[in-house]
Amino acid sequence: MGILSLKFNVLAAFLIGVGELSAISSAALAADIVAVRFGATSASETRIVFDSNGLLAYELTASGEGSERLDIAFDGAKLSPKLPRKGRGAGHIAGYSAAATATGATVNLALAKGARIKDILVIAPSEANSRHRLVIDLLEAPPGALAASLPPRKFESIAEVIKVVSPTQASSYNSIAAPEPPTLAPSARRPIIVIDAGHGGADPGAAGPSGSTESAATLAAALELSDALTQTGKYEVVLTRSADVRIAHEERSRFARDAKADLFISLHADAHADPKVRGGSVYTLSDEGTERSVREALATGNYVVHDYNVGEDPSLGRTLYKVAQSRTENESDIFAELLIGKLAGVTPLLNNTHRRGNFKVLLAPDVPAVLLELAFISNKQDETNLKSPTWRKRTMGAVVTAIDTYFEKRSAVAPQARSGAAASLP
Repeated sequence: MGILSLKFNVLAAFLIGVGELSAISSAALAADIVAVRFGATSASETRIVFDSNGLLAYELTASGEGSERLDIAFDGAKLSPKLPRKGRGAGHIAGYSAAATATGATVNLALAKGARIKDILVIAPSEANSRHRLVIDLLEAPPGALAASLPPRKFESIAEVIKVVSPTQASSYNSIAAPEPPTLAPSARRPIIVIDAGHGGADPGAAGPSGSTESAATLAAALELSDALTQTGKYEVVLTRSADVRIAHEERSRFARDAKADLFISLHADAHADPKVRGGSVYTLSDEGTERSVREALATGNYVVHDYNVGEDPSLGRTLYKVAQSRTENESDIFAELLIGKLAGVTPLLNNTHRRGNFKVLLAPDVPAVLLELAFISNKQDETNLKSPTWRKRTMGAVVTAIDTYFEKRSAVAPQARSGAAASLP
């Protein structure tokens, strides 16, 4: 049982460029860790993100038989009261536990399979994301490789270990760039599904008669759906959030685009002044939302669709952008109808179940997207369902069936046009 650690008693200040460092005493660092998030960026890679309100000084330790655990001690840091003290992981991380210590805090990550550290990033706050982010990328490796991937270097060599991104560069990392994926034949590429649990953090959303919140209900459903999809082995699954944290609406849709998602599902719970109203519904983008997306592209000059700038010729940009968006809307509508069909008989649904709305999370022009209102949290029966593990399992199972059917039909029409993809965390 070997133990090898890499300790940083000082951490980087953000300067211009990558790898330029200025020492700061770790005693001066007193950041709160507000979230721990995980994303399987590919079949062989996993990303771990620590969100904090300040710089973090930390020590990495690999321990356990076959180095099956990564322990991270944060010097002088505190755990936010809203940070769950334990939770599930994704990809190479089976789960985590967090605890306060006499000198700060510690987070223990249990590995689900062998991995090594591929990269460590420190992301500065930006206009799009006010948090500091410590990012650790894992790459699949034989058991025992984790300890060997922690180089026993002194601080003078820290520039070789950590890439520090300046605030001026941070805009390109609003949704952290993913590592290059393994090369796969187009037919072998697994579709990427981004699951968005609505609300979170300071925005709890609607509340039920018993006091339960929409943010808690959507997160529980998102985790259930993530587990169910992962178990099929057919998809790469990424969560926009896996803890009680707030993410801006525009960040959620940008997250899906940066992940090159094949499908984006945003989960919400409805509310109504009449407590008798109940049932789920599915939203896709309205015509007003379509025009809004085009206006935003026109205002920013961002006519990039599927990584291709269709606006290089200004006279064609708007037209080509709308053509691409029209195809995406059609795919969204196809999935919405399939989803409604699979949910029918499994959970109560509203009449006129397929609805349209001008929602920010649905604005991506190149990612089919739906917003699923699971139920009315303002209705006692629906609230009971939202809190029921049995109901969640059954309902999310229907969502999985709809996803399976959608991609089976799409594969039958034509081979997937894109091969390889990247997933990211905001």
